[in-house]
Amino acid sequence: MAGRMARLILATAEGQQAIELRPINSLGRHPNNTIQLLDKIVSKEHCILEQRDGHFILRDLGSLNGTYVNGERVRGETLLKHGDEIALGSTRARYDDGSGVAPPPPPVGPGAVQHGPAMGMPGMPGPGGWPSPGPMAAAPPLPPMRPPQQSYPYSGPTAPPQPVHAPNRPPSISGTRVDVLDAARAIGTQIAAQTKGFQPFDSVGHDPQQLRVDYERLRITWELTRDIGLERDLDKLTDKILLALFKFTKADRGVILLREGDGQLTPRAARRRDGSESPIQVSSTILNHVIKERAGVLTHDASMDFAASKGKSMILNRISSAMVVPLLHENEKEVLGVLWLDSESLAQFQPKDLEVITGVAGQVAMFIENTMLSKRVEQEIVLRDRFSRLVAPNVAEQMMSGKLEVKKGGMLVKELSIFNSDIRGFTQMSEGTDAEVIVEMLNDYFEPMVETLFKYEGTLDKFMGDGIMAFWGAPLAHPDDAIRCVQCALDQMDVLGRFNRDRMAQGKPPLAVGIGIHTGPGVVGYVGSSKALSYTVIGDTANTSARLCATALAGQIVVSEATLARLGNRFEFEEIEARSLKGKEKPMRRFNVVREKPSAVAKVG
Repeated sequence: MAGRMARLILATAEGQQAIELRPINSLGRHPNNTIQLLDKIVSKEHCILEQRDGHFILRDLGSLNGTYVNGERVRGETLLKHGDEIALGSTRARYDDGSGVAPPPPPVGPGAVQHGPAMGMPGMPGPGGWPSPGPMAAAPPLPPMRPPQQSYPYSGPTAPPQPVHAPNRPPSISGTRVDVLDAARAIGTQIAAQTKGFQPFDSVGHDPQQLRVDYERLRITWELTRDIGLERDLDKLTDKILLALFKFTKADRGVILLREGDGQLTPRAARRRDGSESPIQVSSTILNHVIKERAGVLTHDASMDFAASKGKSMILNRISSAMVVPLLHENEKEVLGVLWLDSESLAQFQPKDLEVITGVAGQVAMFIENTMLSKRVEQEIVLRDRFSRLVAPNVAEQMMSGKLEVKKGGMLVKELSIFNSDIRGFTQMSEGTDAEVIVEMLNDYFEPMVETLFKYEGTLDKFMGDGIMAFWGAPLAHPDDAIRCVQCALDQMDVLGRFNRDRMAQGKPPLAVGIGIHTGPGVVGYVGSSKALSYTVIGDTANTSARLCATALAGQIVVSEATLARLGNRFEFEEIEARSLKGKEKPMRRFNVVREKPSAVAKVG
């Protein structure tokens, strides 16, 4: 065959549709067919069009109502010729081999397809070729179809299966309970629909009623798209979506399910056309299929189309027509949710409904994705703020950008300079003073102290009553961390002097502070439970720093010999009486740092 690819030109209630054929094409009512035909008279798996040696063979799959080519029922297989007319149920089609040659006129004589108004439909094939503006070619007489109310074979239990819920799932949405029934079962491979419901104006311009219906579909969808762009509340939006979809579809029930943090689908909105609050039951068979294949399902007869999956809830809960689409935005790896519409009546939805709702689902998925992104940004802002309260702002920035890794758990740091300070006489000061006054005083005191600490890129460990614990050397280390730590202590003493002058001007007593600093190894990391972690340092160096602080008099900055060895010739100091500290075998040498030497050039900050 030369020219374009072979095509099957279908004629349905939605108009004419040309579908390029694959090497193997399955036709039938079930969604897993290559070409899904929404025709109640068509079987679930009706026939196959298969390419062999450059030609297409049509093979009937034992369909109940048969497949007809040029009016003759196909028994087994038949070779298709250019222009052949095919009838499946109420669906008509013409085979185009892609040669570009006008198809021959339909056969005449006994058994030939008759043209006339019996099954007429504008835009369908006529005697002069394909297509023609005249009435559609009538199909040969078909075997009687099943009565619409015929009961379907069902051998399951008489009582519906128990709902399968995620743990702690909310039982209702606005008073309407939503149950997900059936166990998960594979139902075949979903092939994306190739046909489109919205046809060019030239194909439908003759039908004002169809144009009116299509216009309403698109108008309501446009309004809904606008609302999606303006709404900020997810629950309000999902309610609006169902309300809008009910205006142009024949759905009796609608549910929007979203994937929560635990990965389970949870109902977020539900609506019944009758306004009742009776439970809405959806089928996990269809839900799992839509999620797995990441494609929508449109079925005219769910209980039959999915009978092989043993989805009993579709029969027991009278789910006949169903239209189910995933909430999937562009190249998302994970389905964010599912939009479910169903009806107790057969054949209530059209392909163009599926097209519109798939578009809406994409908009909703984008909204959800943006909402999730917004929440992540908010969480990052909160996290950044918390880090900024824990460490110096420039250190927090490196941690948040990923340049500086803070590992969960502890890690040994070979050298830390650890700072401890507390207020002298704080216990006596607190006695007889209202707690609110004490808390206010501490907050006023801590504010400039921590600001000074961050100025020198120290890491705040914790507040202990009136005490402050901080350290240098993690998560960011500098070669002059000990100098930074001592310089910070000196600056804090200056800040305390200004703080006390303000207090005395208000008739309040001044505060006296002692500071202890020790340098050595320590384990730094997150300590606590999975729900509450604290970034801290533990080890002998931290304990020694705290004990040096306890020996410091008001206004003293007591450092250990290990710290002094790293200060070079930068500060003036005096050695004070050695003290025995808990855990130490002999008295420990102590040094009081008095001031920075006038000749020293400050390079810290």
